[in-house]
Amino acid sequence: MSDKQPSTALTSRQQLAVVVLAAALVGAVLAPSVYAATNDPDDTVAVVEIEGPVNAALADDVESELADIRANESVGAVVLKLDTPGGAPVASERMYKAVQRTSEQMTVIASVQSISASGGYYAMAPADEIYVLPTSTVGSIGLNAPAPRSTAPTEGPSGPDKRGSNEIQRWAEQQTLADTFVDAMMAERGEEFQMPRDEVAKADVYLGTEAVENGFADEIGSLNEAIHAAATEESLGEYEVDTRETGPDTAFPILLRTDTQVVAVYANDPGYGEVEPMGLTYVHLGAVPHVDTVERFSRSDLDVGGGDGTGTDTTNDTARLAGGVGA
Repeated sequence: MSDKQPSTALTSRQQLAVVVLAAALVGAVLAPSVYAATNDPDDTVAVVEIEGPVNAALADDVESELADIRANESVGAVVLKLDTPGGAPVASERMYKAVQRTSEQMTVIASVQSISASGGYYAMAPADEIYVLPTSTVGSIGLNAPAPRSTAPTEGPSGPDKRGSNEIQRWAEQQTLADTFVDAMMAERGEEFQMPRDEVAKADVYLGTEAVENGFADEIGSLNEAIHAAATEESLGEYEVDTRETGPDTAFPILLRTDTQVVAVYANDPGYGEVEPMGLTYVHLGAVPHVDTVERFSRSDLDVGGGDGTGTDTTNDTARLAGGVGA
């Protein structure tokens, strides 16, 4: 019997077999991780649609959707799809705060379709970038408000402050509201605006091409380009798009403009709708259709002549619009 020990050396064929086997085992171990990487938690771009007049119902939905997005680990970036002339100041500011909070956690890009002006511009200002089409309309940073009206002192109040405000105080409150809007825009985009504060406060509107030049927008691009930019900024790689609608199921309320003010129509048919004068608004008047264009459908509810008892008196001084109030 030979005392020679069995050789532990492997032939080249055996070495190859070991390498192949090792590779197979490593592949089996790593395969789940590789698969998971292609389905990374941050693989969704949420598109939040903000369309129509800005009101409390729209603000409720936008706040709710953005809160859900912030709590959803699968969402890595947000695109705001906007098409709004603006609307109520409180609702505009609520959406502004929701967008601002979201942009602190992830990339938010605004994509303007036809228009995002006044309260709509306010709401989207905290976005990291604003994309516009060449024919989009943005701007109108200013306030539409009722003209303060002098009233007789209230008799018999239970306390001095129960008398209410006076005309001078109401003018001051409107100016404060307008200044709040302008101040917020300067804080968000002051470094981008190619004009001083007093020019920003004039409430002018700009087409997309001009808006990019003067700093009211950042890029010319479509919704798809905005989505791609948001995903790229967050290095999402492969991603899916989750579109989230906001606001009521119908297109109402709608805004209508008379010669003196803006009114809101709440109904599925403006011919039978409730017509309510708007008070303070962040709305671009040029985007609100004049009542003449729909008068044949709404004459019984919206009496442009006013004051004859046949319909809503649209010349009511408590809801009269005095035009833009700005710094």
